[in-house]
Parts: sequence; structure tokens; C-alpha cells
Amino acid sequence: MDVDSSEKERRGKLYHVFDQIKSTGGTLVIGGDFFDFWFNYQYVVPSGYVNLLEQLDNLYQSGISIHFVLGNHDYWDFGYFKEKFGANVYSKNLEFTQNNIQIQVCHGDGLLKNDHGYRLMKKIIRSSFCIWLFKLFHPDWGCALAKKVSKASGDYHHHDLKANTIRTELIDYARSQWKLGYNIVLLGHYHQTGIVEENENTVIFMGDWLRHFTVTRLDENGWWQGKWCDI
Repeated sequence: MDVDSSEKERRGKLYHVFDQIKSTGGTLVIGGDFFDFWFNYQYVVPSGYVNLLEQLDNLYQSGISIHFVLGNHDYWDFGYFKEKFGANVYSKNLEFTQNNIQIQVCHGDGLLKNDHGYRLMKKIIRSSFCIWLFKLFHPDWGCALAKKVSKASGDYHHHDLKANTIRTELIDYARSQWKLGYNIVLLGHYHQTGIVEENENTVIFMGDWLRHFTVTRLDENGWWQGKWCDI
């Protein structure tokens, strides 16, 4: 991707958050779609990502544990994130227990009821055959194709008119997980923000770093969510 002035500004905000994490210690959980596009080419790193990868490695070298839930934009990691910045990588959900509370971090793509076509496409593009086929593309072609697909997906999921429907369906998903014993469900992908509590259970919309610059934190005071500058 191109590192233009707006991207440089966005990364400056992100690196401020990284500095805060380094100064306080703890763990970084990435809910997916951290990269606009990622594919593990054997000898090529997609343009513009070198500095970003170095910043993540600096976090890791500072003693910060990194957990990366793969999203639809960066699913095609085949070990590089672990090698480069020590990430614990999850192709599905991250599930863990904190103070006897069951927590699930779910990227969330494909959860909406009308996402039938996407769920089919998801199975196809994550198949071993499709991955093998994509590797045959020149990286320039692969990145150009991914950029077009990314824009088409973004035009749908960033649409504010669909926000109420999206939030209603995601809360329904959270309720289904609460019945399975998860007390806290964190959801990404759809660029929604906020913390919703219901019957002593919680769903957290993780927001994004395109418009909201959202940070969600868990500490001794409980859950907090705000903008990058308020952390």
C-alpha cells in the first residue's frame, strides 16, 4: 500500500498507542484487518509495510506479548507474523479466561445473515488450492487485485445506514456465545464501536483505525474504550 500523508498520520497515532503499551506493559490483542492486504510471498513484503512490521517487532522485543486474530484482509499469514514479531496467531477466534471470566475475540466476518455469498467466497479463497493459485500471480498483480476487493468490501461495511442492522445481528451472535459460557465477546470487521452490557454479559465492538482510531483496554478497573489520544 502507498504511505501517503494520511497514512503517515494514522501510523503516528498508532505508534503513540504502541509507546503507551510499552510504558505500561501488558498484552496487545489485534482483532484482524490490521493490514489492508497481506499475503506471505516468499521473497516480497507488500509495499509500505516494512516500518509497521519493525514497530511490531520493537513491541515484541520490549517484552509485549502479541496475539493476532487473522481477519479477512490479513488471513494469508503462513508463519511470518510469528517469525517477524513473535505473534501468537489465530485463524479462528481467540478464547481465554481472565479472572474466571470467559472471553472471546472474534474478527466477525461472515456473521451477518445475508452474508451467504461472502461465506462461500471465504471458503474458496482460504482453500489450499486457491492459495496455491494466488502464489502463481506476480506480487504486483496480487496486490492490485486485493486492493480492488478491499475497496468493494469497505464500501459495504462502512455504510452508516446499515449500522443498526449490523449491530442488532452482532448482538444476537453475542447472545448465542453467552449461552455457551463466554461472558465477554469482542467483535471487529464491521467498524462499529461501543460496549454493550446485558444480563451481566458484555459485547464490545472493537471499532477501527480508519475513522474511529479505537482502542479497547482491560485493566484492574475493567473494560475501557476510547480514541487513541485518550489511552
